[in-house]
Amino acid sequence: MHLFNGVDEYFLMQNNTWLAHQQVPNFKIFENSRCTLCRQVNFETLGVISISRQMINVIPLLDPLGPSVITLLLDDCPLPSKESVFKVVNMLHLSRDTAIKGRLNPTKQRNICVVLGCIAEKLAGPRNMEILNDDTIDYLLTNLDQNTDPNVILFSLIALEKFAQSSQNKILIMKKLKEQITSPIAELEEWKNEKHYVKRQVGFLCSMVVMDNRKYSYQMVIMDKINAMLNTSDVSEYLKISPDGLEARCDAYSFESVRCTAHADIGVWYYEVFIITPGVMQIGWATKNSNFLNHEGYGIGDDRFSLAYDGCRKLIWYNAKSDPQNLPRWEAGDVLGCLLDLDTQQIIFSLNGMSLPPCMHVFTMAKSGFFAAASFMSFQQCRFNFGAEPFRYPPGMTYSTFNEHGSLKPEDKVVLPRHIFLSQLRQQNIGEDSCTLCYDQKASVRLIPCEHSGILCIMRQSAVRMSHVPSAIPTGCRRQS
Repeated sequence: MHLFNGVDEYFLMQNNTWLAHQQVPNFKIFENSRCTLCRQVNFETLGVISISRQMINVIPLLDPLGPSVITLLLDDCPLPSKESVFKVVNMLHLSRDTAIKGRLNPTKQRNICVVLGCIAEKLAGPRNMEILNDDTIDYLLTNLDQNTDPNVILFSLIALEKFAQSSQNKILIMKKLKEQITSPIAELEEWKNEKHYVKRQVGFLCSMVVMDNRKYSYQMVIMDKINAMLNTSDVSEYLKISPDGLEARCDAYSFESVRCTAHADIGVWYYEVFIITPGVMQIGWATKNSNFLNHEGYGIGDDRFSLAYDGCRKLIWYNAKSDPQNLPRWEAGDVLGCLLDLDTQQIIFSLNGMSLPPCMHVFTMAKSGFFAAASFMSFQQCRFNFGAEPFRYPPGMTYSTFNEHGSLKPEDKVVLPRHIFLSQLRQQNIGEDSCTLCYDQKASVRLIPCEHSGILCIMRQSAVRMSHVPSAIPTGCRRQS
């Protein structure tokens, strides 16, 4: 599925209403879908100011795709000028008083926070810092009061996180937080196990985002019983993974994906996924040959080496093509069961114990080496159970679990916050003789030109074993031996 494909999109109309549930055709490339959106909404005519005003007023609070639509539409707007951005921010009249009075209209305040987050992500450098003035910070921090609607708290946190991507903004936000009598982020982190699913998302974000002096959650989590988890080394760049490695969330506009640390080669395997947000996610099985193309909008189920179920649109995806299913749309609190039977070569999905018909598409390309895997649209979140906890709806047959058969070294169980991981990555020394593709090992092959004339020879290159190549690049069309 492309990020836009088949999603119940909403397009802005001049009379402030929404044309709901318009199906976007199945496009093969990202640019085509962007063009479709541009044909529906004339961004150059309306501009970021009008688009923002309209969406703030009309996007519904409870629609699971509402914030994603704001993000996707604003992302398609041309890069706004400094004057346009200030007009958008000024028309919102942001302040501490605005946040308090706005508690009577949580829909509008939630949408304002989504727009602010989009602006923060779209702009970089001085313009980003100029937007985050004292009034904007006061507005967002006041929204973190527990008397505020959880949806507003959630997207205030996301906006603060996006603004904090600038180091100067982060210093400013942390300074403001230190002025608080108590840390609102530390208090909201207690919501991470709430049964109210929006509050649970708030708690998750607070455990991931450190803009105060709290101890990092990954330093306190107990991982003794975890033998399989989401692989932090096999994940697209913007996906957030919980400190215990079992919960994942996407707050970027791209289609983020991840695989499990363990894989299945023979027998019957099962895992469950606890749905926290009822939007677009593609969850299922993938081999190592399945590619994560997050910016192009391709994920699990969009190639020949993976298969996935999306309960928001009730579709099974394989090779970027979908099959409609008859189960109800999933809701927050539902449990998706994922069974892989390599003996009979079939995959069976279930929702709250109700099974779908078996799928066999992917076995034409692979017979083994399957990983649990998932892809996430913007603002989606779920939790995986690979067998460390009892299953809610176990299958009525003998099966294996990844936690039972998996094995992880202590260092592999550490889920570092993204900024710490990037900081450590920058400090690594890369030798001059390292492979220019992976940088993990020394280079073993050198490509040299054949130096012959003719179009076919010009296009050819010879692979040369590094251990046999002299320091000077050899001439002629030959392989060193």
